[in-house]
Amino acid sequence: MSSKDQYKHEPSYEERRVTTGCCGCIWTPILTACGIFCCLIVIAIVILSVILGVNVNACGKLSQTVDINAVTPSVYTFDPNTFPNFNFISFNSILTKTGQIYVTQSNSTNDKNVTVSVRVAATKDETTSIKEENIDSTKKISLERADTFKGALAWIGYLSLPPRCILAKVEVVLPQTIPSVTTIDTDVNDIIFYANSVPYSSQINAKTVNGEIDVNNFAIGSLTLNTNNGGIKGSVSGIINELVATTDNGGIQLNVLVSSNATNPKIEITNSFSDIQLNFNSSFSGSYDVNTDFGNVNVVNPSSETINEDKKKSGKVGDKNGTLTVNTKNGNINITF
Repeated sequence: MSSKDQYKHEPSYEERRVTTGCCGCIWTPILTACGIFCCLIVIAIVILSVILGVNVNACGKLSQTVDINAVTPSVYTFDPNTFPNFNFISFNSILTKTGQIYVTQSNSTNDKNVTVSVRVAATKDETTSIKEENIDSTKKISLERADTFKGALAWIGYLSLPPRCILAKVEVVLPQTIPSVTTIDTDVNDIIFYANSVPYSSQINAKTVNGEIDVNNFAIGSLTLNTNNGGIKGSVSGIINELVATTDNGGIQLNVLVSSNATNPKIEITNSFSDIQLNFNSSFSGSYDVNTDFGNVNVVNPSSETINEDKKKSGKVGDKNGTLTVNTKNGNINITF
């Protein structure tokens, strides 16, 4: 052993303990602070979840305890030729039970205006206002709440106690004669069309961001139905030019009567994540092309088939020039001609 190795210093146990302990002195407060912070986050999440649960439950009871039809409505009338577009906006909140927009036809042949009735009920701790605006060719009616927080911070108002809930019902009465194109646009409402005694030869476009669309024996020459999140169902008749039904997330189930006067009607049905069911009651005549990415296609009563596969079918029905295009990414398609 050399003299250099002989006198080499080895740290003692006490020295090693002190050195390691210093590292512990540094990390212990940090770990403690992180633990406290995580606990506070969990507690905050639990509290917010409880508040939201209480508020959602209270809002659900509001729709059961309040007779919305007994509420005195705010009524607006306008000339559809001046404002062919109607836009109803509520506030996009899980606590907003805005219900449905009902579309009916006036019984009067002399009535030339659109009449919109808005009924609003709210908890005693909630205040609302209805705002009417004219923007170019659009009649816009907005349902607004008196939140302290505005804009990007408006969501804070949803966490208030006691709950502040709103229930609304909107009725749109169309005259028996409407412009060539009429649009009904909303955000978080269902749209329901009721039967009209006088068929429309023009076009109606109906769009909701988050809601169902129902058509109940509605007669019209051209109809476009669009929802981002909801199903489309019901029955429509008198189609002469076009029928378009589109949803990103919801099923489509329609009974369709194409007018006998239609020569080349165009029908497009599309959704992303659900089934499609169509029944034409022997009224469609033309070519069809039906596709699904993940599902099966079933076509009943075709005249001829050019492609007959599980996920794709094409062919012809009758001797006219109508076109039917049906597509879904994930769902089954059933069509009866």
